[in-house]
Amino acid sequence: MPRILWQNTDITWLSALVVLLVIGLLWLGYRRSPLRGWRKFAAMSCKLAALALLALCLLDPLWTQQQPKKGENEVIVLVDTSASLETAEKPGEATRAAQVTAALNSGTEDAAWIKSLSEDFRLRLMTVGSQTQSVPHFRALKFDGSRSDLCRTLMTLRSGGSNLAAVVLISDGNATDASTWKAEAKGAPIFTVLAGKNAPTPDLAILDATVATSPFEDAPITITSRVSAQGLNGKQATLSALDEQGKAIVTEKVTFNGSSPQTVRLRIPVAKPGVSFHKLELKGEGVSEATLANNTRLLEADRGSGPYRVLYIAGRPNWEYKFLRRAIAADDDIQMPSLVRIAKREPKFEWRGHAGENANPLFRGFGAKEGEEAQRYDQPVLIRLGTRDAKELSDGFPKAAEDLFSEYRAIIIDDLEAGFFTQEQMHLIQRFVSERGGALLMLGGQECYQAGGYDHTPIGSMLPVYLDRTATAGPMLDARFNLTREGWLESWMRLRTDREEDEKRLSAMPSFYAINQTFAIKPGASILATVSDSAQTTMPAIVSQRFGEGRVGSVLVADLWRWGMNDADSRKDMERAWRQLMRWLVVDVADSITFSAETDPADRERVKLSVRVSDRAFKPHGDALVKIEVTQPDGKKSQLFAEPSLKEAGLFETEFFSSASGNYRATATVEDMEKHTQLGIKTSGWTYGPQAEEFSRLAPDRAFLQRIATETSGQMLALDEISKLPEMLKNIRVPIEVTLSTPLWHTPWVFLALLFFIGTEWFLRRKGGMA
Repeated sequence: MPRILWQNTDITWLSALVVLLVIGLLWLGYRRSPLRGWRKFAAMSCKLAALALLALCLLDPLWTQQQPKKGENEVIVLVDTSASLETAEKPGEATRAAQVTAALNSGTEDAAWIKSLSEDFRLRLMTVGSQTQSVPHFRALKFDGSRSDLCRTLMTLRSGGSNLAAVVLISDGNATDASTWKAEAKGAPIFTVLAGKNAPTPDLAILDATVATSPFEDAPITITSRVSAQGLNGKQATLSALDEQGKAIVTEKVTFNGSSPQTVRLRIPVAKPGVSFHKLELKGEGVSEATLANNTRLLEADRGSGPYRVLYIAGRPNWEYKFLRRAIAADDDIQMPSLVRIAKREPKFEWRGHAGENANPLFRGFGAKEGEEAQRYDQPVLIRLGTRDAKELSDGFPKAAEDLFSEYRAIIIDDLEAGFFTQEQMHLIQRFVSERGGALLMLGGQECYQAGGYDHTPIGSMLPVYLDRTATAGPMLDARFNLTREGWLESWMRLRTDREEDEKRLSAMPSFYAINQTFAIKPGASILATVSDSAQTTMPAIVSQRFGEGRVGSVLVADLWRWGMNDADSRKDMERAWRQLMRWLVVDVADSITFSAETDPADRERVKLSVRVSDRAFKPHGDALVKIEVTQPDGKKSQLFAEPSLKEAGLFETEFFSSASGNYRATATVEDMEKHTQLGIKTSGWTYGPQAEEFSRLAPDRAFLQRIATETSGQMLALDEISKLPEMLKNIRVPIEVTLSTPLWHTPWVFLALLFFIGTEWFLRRKGGMA
């Protein structure tokens, strides 16, 4: 910005004295002047201005101006060469890539605006797509980038050099890393040039797609996708989900109304456990599209893999256990080892035999057990069902955290009083839920809840219902089962996709007669189902709540088996309900080994592989060897070793960089370093499809380029205005400037100003009659 510099400021007093002297002489000279009114004032002002200007010249003023030093300041011209620019907005028109190339070149030479910029700045020509690189010129550009890493490149360049004056970005604004953009306070301004005006037509596009997995039978995998169409109003398209062999699993017809995106959900009814891959494909009927690159998406789904083990313990054989066991027989992923008591403990007698003998003397000489074994005749008789081997549960309910935490994801207590457990075992169950993150479900047997003495016990404190606030009325008769508002929102409580059909099913359910009545639930608990009798008395039937890291559920109806005795269809519904209840118990419970693959949103090639390892007591286990094998889309296998994290005990991390588009499957093998034994194997996976994301949005993103320019103190131009850039960049602040100075006292305009003031004063005096 131009400014005046005074060189002889040490004689400012002399200039001030001259001005004061002039003012005094003017006052004396014009005191008796015949001039009157404004003429007198104007004449005095002109002479004063002329003499003051001469006095200021004594200070030797310099007129200084800062200008960019030619050839020292750098300007980066960055051109987006992603493949999405190779699309034409209308059939027969030049593509955006062709328009950009024409704006950058004039025949075999650089465009005029580039030459003009190079006269004042040192130009650095670069391209950005999937990679950023410097180029000598723009006459051989290839628009083949599989993604547009604009933001990461711009943020790096802005803070890269001390001589950088500005960055010029030529792009359509569709950055695949737009979510990472952040403008730092310091840095060069960015001038954006928008390539393109409208969205290409006609065109179908999958904008985005997400996968949600469910442990339940009606739709284990749900794909939610947003699709759009340009120039295809009223046309139909087919959205299909394909399996890994390319076979269509489920399809959905989509009719487009305008260009607004539509949300489509595809529910895959059958899916295998573990990691699976799907391809989402959008096809138009008789449509010639601008591009087909945005019509597919690769998706990964992980339903987990069993077996999920649930420990069932009951005080007596009952109907509920029969139907529950029969229901899970159809689920290969659920295992239910069981402890069923068939006889309670008998009274303990004190045998009076020989000194020191405390066993029954009737068995003396017949190989009777001595010591601890002699006391077992007064223990309850338990049978084990569905155990893995002869050793599992041989000593009854587990007494150590290692035996309970590592083996089971959930515990079901049915028709069993609190006195069966020792105080240590009840505290162990509480830790199983709150610390390990397991699940606890109490069924409605006659010796559960208050009748079982669970009030004021560690187990009772976890239950979602109060046990000291029970009904004093008689038993409920002809109780009808129904879902609450919260129950309708839980997918595992529903057996039909349509609510009306589910309401018909509920109305056809039989009445129940054995209800554990309670009037109050704990804060944070949710009533998912209720029962109501003919007197309109309503009681909770199914209640759940979170407890620590886990969850606890209560089924207060003790005769749900009546549902299955109604008819064949009711039995199928009841068995499905039991399976969904079991899945709800185990679905969010973590294993001792977890394996996750997270794609970096700023760099889609980079995948972070994390393995968390816990010991049998579910404490972090850091002394482990973690080997990861990655199977790439072409079948090639890569071996990696995860390193222990410095931030979290038991966490092992490594990174993998995807290179080819397709599906990636990773298998982690964990071994104990000390014992040299295998702790477990886990599988994860991810997909890499940069081209689908690059082509998902083809309309030029004017708002994003404007935001980049505004936040960095730059400006945005259209591609046909690019010739204005040299003039705009001449007026910006640059790091390296040169100072131009001109003495004011002998400039022509100072001399002309003196002549003007003196001449005007003389003219006014002559007009007023003065000599």
